Amino acid sequence: MELVNLQQNSTLQNEEFAKKVTNLQSEKQALDEVNIQELKSQQESLTEQKEQLENKLSQSQVNCEQIEQEKIRLHNMVKGLSQEQKLTTKLKAKLEKEIAQLEQKLIIEEQIKMQLTQALQIKDDKINELEKKIVTLDQERIKQLKDKVKELNKIEKELLNKLTSGENTKEIHKEKEAKQKEMNDLQQELSRTSASYNVNRKKQVFNQVNNFLKVKGDFLTLREEAIKKLQNCCNHLESSINKERNTIGSIRDMKTSKFIDKYTREFQSILVKYNDGLLELNKNYYSLKKIVQDNKELEVSLTIENILKLNSFNLDKYKIFKFATNSQEGTRIQLNSNMMAEDIDSLRKNLSELKLELNQEKKELKNLA
Repeated sequence: MELVNLQQNSTLQNEEFAKKVTNLQSEKQALDEVNIQELKSQQESLTEQKEQLENKLSQSQVNCEQIEQEKIRLHNMVKGLSQEQKLTTKLKAKLEKEIAQLEQKLIIEEQIKMQLTQALQIKDDKINELEKKIVTLDQERIKQLKDKVKELNKIEKELLNKLTSGENTKEIHKEKEAKQKEMNDLQQELSRTSASYNVNRKKQVFNQVNNFLKVKGDFLTLREEAIKKLQNCCNHLESSINKERNTIGSIRDMKTSKFIDKYTREFQSILVKYNDGLLELNKNYYSLKKIVQDNKELEVSLTIENILKLNSFNLDKYKIFKFATNSQEGTRIQLNSNMMAEDIDSLRKNLSELKLELNQEKKELKNLA
């Protein structure tokens, strides 16, 4: 009798323990679901804030361009009036004051642009971090659900064995039906969670793709800016030399040499400055390569890899001195205007090729998305 009581007590304790485990698992599941929803809500909010920052940054870039254009216009006015010898001291002072004001305004606008860029990067980092957390929680939940499915399969087999062995009771049938319903619910949740998991992973991949394309686009914009500055430098050299054409030979040669020295330094400093963007481009390439590899089982990953030619990415295509060969990595002593023009033409050709490539990539990826 005592043995029977002990067995009954042991069974009751086991059942109570099992219930506690089940309750704890249910509580954790509910908590995970709440966490995922909270993270998704934060993600939506951050994405909205990011879009607002992008709009502000875009406007700031427009402002900078307008200020630059106005500066060029005023400089040209000063230059034109000087050539016609109609520039009075008063008018010159007025124009120079306006140019100085524009330069100050440009400095402020550039600072705003930098702050917006930094804020945008922070938002991007936060969004990426949230997406990683969501993916991790989905992954954990999928594992839990699969474990639960295995457990239910085992229980269903045990119940089926009982029925087969003759224990054909209402309780067993009732329990079997309950477990089958639980299994159906689990399978549905597993399907939903797996779909969410894959969607979020795909989103992560595309976010990194967009980051890469943006950095690439920014790099090409800077390259275009560099080419304009290089062309201005070349033009100034030619203009300065042309002004000395009627000067006596030895004096002309001396002045010409000074001009060439001056504008060679300026030309090469521009090249060196605008070669720095390679680091950011390279960093984003490796980040993209990694996330594509981490999600290689996604069908979209292989397509992205092929469109962007990630396995044959060549940084040399972006190196400024690969094309500005006359400058010899910024160590050339003197560059005449013809040599400068050759480097500029080479860079222009390279820029056109890279722009075409980027536009084609965007087009193909847009169709993919």
